[in-house]
Amino acid sequence: MMYSDVIETLRSPGIAFSLAAIVAVVTWVLASGPTAMMLSITLFCIVLWVLTPVPPAYTGLIGLGLIAVTFSTDLALVGFQKPATWLIGFGLLMGEATRQSGLATDVGRRIATRSLDDSTGTDPSRTYRRLLFTLSIGAHALAFLVPSALVRILALAPILRELGSLFDSRKVRVGLYLGPLFATFYGSAGILTADLPNIIVSGFAQSIAGHTITWSDWWLQMYPVMGLARVLLVISIVYVLFRPPADSTVDVSTVSGHTDGGPEQTDDGTERRMLVFLLIGTLIWATDFVHGFHPVIGAIVVVILAFLPQIGVADFGTIGSDVDFSILFFIAAVFAIGDGLTQTGFTDSAATYLLALIPTDGPLAVILMSIFFITFALTFLMEGLAVASVLTPVLIPYIDAAGLPFTPVLLAEVLALSSYFFPYQSAVLIVILNEGDIRARELIVTTISCSVATILFLLPVQFGIFSVLY
Repeated sequence: MMYSDVIETLRSPGIAFSLAAIVAVVTWVLASGPTAMMLSITLFCIVLWVLTPVPPAYTGLIGLGLIAVTFSTDLALVGFQKPATWLIGFGLLMGEATRQSGLATDVGRRIATRSLDDSTGTDPSRTYRRLLFTLSIGAHALAFLVPSALVRILALAPILRELGSLFDSRKVRVGLYLGPLFATFYGSAGILTADLPNIIVSGFAQSIAGHTITWSDWWLQMYPVMGLARVLLVISIVYVLFRPPADSTVDVSTVSGHTDGGPEQTDDGTERRMLVFLLIGTLIWATDFVHGFHPVIGAIVVVILAFLPQIGVADFGTIGSDVDFSILFFIAAVFAIGDGLTQTGFTDSAATYLLALIPTDGPLAVILMSIFFITFALTFLMEGLAVASVLTPVLIPYIDAAGLPFTPVLLAEVLALSSYFFPYQSAVLIVILNEGDIRARELIVTTISCSVATILFLLPVQFGIFSVLY
């Protein structure tokens, strides 16, 4: 039996649920007390999230029900109180408004028009390479303006789907979708304000230890390797995984035939208004160091403006059928599991035990590698934001007691929080899976490839830089 046949067999609902139940029961028998129950629920959900016999959101709903029955409804619903959960919800509405306004289609056409010429329009491979590179670099540049990978991906997904439709090859469509989104996601580790885990870790460093990591220090130490170099690595991996078949074709006639003005003038006005609304949200996000608002506030402002009668660009009455809010059940379950593991003491015990394994008298590079893999291990149990929220308060006193430099150790944690294997480990990956016409296996293979390549090729270089600087 081929490997793919084995995977497909394991993904069948009957076998997947049976395997998840067996893992949960064994865990419950081997452990004891409330920790055993929460860990059993966690592993039950993880098995289903990895094998995906049902949508991840449905597994999240099951997890919420199990937590409500075995613990409390307050714990089960705690995820719905998190600003990050509603940032995703309002981000979905932003993406829908962008689609309804026509801005996504127009931006995609403009990028394609400026990227393509007569020679590329007849060569699918060359067209694909140019679009993949241009879109990926543009998506990465957006990370300097929008401090949330979730919001960036929700805004970019409609544009990438539009451009992917130019090609008849599904591999090309998947590559054009994943390449830019992975560029803006993986490259965010190099920019302090580019993703929520970065902000959480730096915030804890300031509030607990009084240690400030400035935007410029972060950029100078991380961006050359974990920003720009990592983006170029991601683009290369995506191109290798999703190269155009020899018989693929591309139709750029709809792109090259697009012109401004004329009968599309009214639509252009709608698109400009949506662009202004997005820029207002970006301004709110980019100035958070002044007002201190959570990124969800910027998303709320954009949604209010986009759906406002007379002024807005989208119809609020259509969102029920056009927007899939089921992802919120996944996010809520992930946060509920994180809080549950914390309340039962499992997270503190696991973190303390793992930190004790670090050879504090060894070279800094070895210590940083240990921190990386400890954080990486915890991401298999909790979503990245939950790991950042739980591990960082434990890690900071440890750094102080061991006499280690704060900045490189915390940045090692951040690197692990941008290196995942499976979609359930990050809300960003679930959004990518949810928004595009891609299979879970395609996302997992690409994610693992990018993370492994980062660990093998870029991580030693980055830790070498830290060793020289500190």
